[in-house]
Amino acid sequence: MKVISIIPIASTKVINENDELIDVLIASITKEGITLQDKDILVIASKVVSMAEKAVIDYSKISPTETAKKLAIKARIPAEFAQIILDECDNQFIGTVPGAITTINKYGLLANAGADQSNVGENRAIILPKDCNKSAKNIHFKLREITDKFVGIVIADSRTMPVRLGTVGCALGTYGFKSVTDERGKLDLFNRPMHVTNRAIADQLATAAELVMGETNEKVPFVIIRGHPIEKITPDNERDINTLITEEDCMFLGPLLPCLDFEKKSDNNEN
Repeated sequence: MKVISIIPIASTKVINENDELIDVLIASITKEGITLQDKDILVIASKVVSMAEKAVIDYSKISPTETAKKLAIKARIPAEFAQIILDECDNQFIGTVPGAITTINKYGLLANAGADQSNVGENRAIILPKDCNKSAKNIHFKLREITDKFVGIVIADSRTMPVRLGTVGCALGTYGFKSVTDERGKLDLFNRPMHVTNRAIADQLATAAELVMGETNEKVPFVIIRGHPIEKITPDNERDINTLITEEDCMFLGPLLPCLDFEKKSDNNEN
């Protein structure tokens, strides 16, 4: 069996809004004495992509609505943070638990629409990159220009799973390789054909990277995964990983949709 290596790359600095991400990335890889190879997969924490893309919001610029204020009390979070969450999910929220509002947006069913208050200073929040696929594509081609290597890119975030404690990795954007492989039609150990299974390759790689990235002060926003047999694809075959399944077809969210009425929860109907 082929060995797969997971190589953490510590950042040479704390990345902020004034940094060029690719410069910090190259400097960090060089400092570790690592040379990128063809078919390496580079997993990058979405937070540093957001930071480099200036996706940080100061609470002083936010005016919470009544809906945000009510949700903030229930979720025990600042009203400004609640408003940022509502803006990031276009008011599509399901409910609250202490510390979080459960939301739906382009990146799926997730806590706080992906907005985060950690590691960005007081009275600020960082939101997810606007277009993770575009970010992954830009990084892929910049690396190819600098190193002349074909490197698959995953923009990753941590996420909780329904009725499970703790976080796993999730791919928000990819470039250069097939992010989901279709196992349908293949035979199992007893020669029965598979009918449903797809393998979420990019999500599995993101979770592997999370093992060494950490969640607090580890300062490891980059991880190289080497030895995984990725399936290279051409630009014409690139697909947005966030659109491969509809909300209606999701086994968790689909059954809930008839019970949800986002329009009534929107501030558009407040008096």
